[in-house]
Amino acid sequence: MATTVHPTPHEAHPGEGASVDLTYCVSHAPQIFLQPAEEDPAELATVHEGYRRFARQAKELELDALLVVALDHLHNHFLDLVPMFTVFTGTPVVARMNAVDAICEARPDLADSLIDHLLASDFDPAFSQREVLDHSFFVPLHFASTELETPVMPIVINAYVPPQPSMRRCYAFGRAIAKWSHLNDYRIGVVATGGMSHYPGTDRFHHPDLAADQEVLGWLKAGDIDRLINLSAAELDRIGMVELRTWAVALGARGGAARLRYNTYWDSGHCGYAILEF
Repeated sequence: MATTVHPTPHEAHPGEGASVDLTYCVSHAPQIFLQPAEEDPAELATVHEGYRRFARQAKELELDALLVVALDHLHNHFLDLVPMFTVFTGTPVVARMNAVDAICEARPDLADSLIDHLLASDFDPAFSQREVLDHSFFVPLHFASTELETPVMPIVINAYVPPQPSMRRCYAFGRAIAKWSHLNDYRIGVVATGGMSHYPGTDRFHHPDLAADQEVLGWLKAGDIDRLINLSAAELDRIGMVELRTWAVALGARGGAARLRYNTYWDSGHCGYAILEF
């Protein structure tokens, strides 16, 4: 179980439309924060450094906001109300796990502006000013917070409660984000959290689909984004990657330039941990 790093040059793709300035896809498993004895400390340190990496880059790029696209494990959105896409418009941003808070500066003005653009782009997002975000936000923000100076805009994707948005719908949502940032001349980063293969609460917990992890990583290394966004809901369920809907949003925000620049991957025994920069 080794970490692999494959830096590649950042390629320009002229004429392929709007793109945000920074894009990461990362894991958010609770064990990354809890650090139980069975987890390799060196591998966890690599994941923690990946979170700090996007925080430093957001500062260096002088981003107006960092959109963190994650999900809700029936913490805020239970069966009485499950929106497909929710934009947090309150302040500050609070994510919590085990009575520990990660608190970040918000940009409610930009969040309101994004909602207006999404409505004009044939999306119907929900909004909330009162959510305490769960571990899908907390884990990366907790470790990034030591270096994070950029305001955060949370977006919650319905990854777990059928019917969920398709991968293509999530990709289109990301394209709308990129167009919004381009039209308003905002400098925006997107960090998507989720996956890779895992089966929480089932008898497959200790048997993630590692072959599927490597197949998906191969697509991303090759820039074959269509293979990823064409995955059906049934296929995502089968390979334990329902959370990759958040990654589809990030890849849409990156657009035609969505080629891997940096990646680490580790099989933790229950989930594939990844830090990917595009």
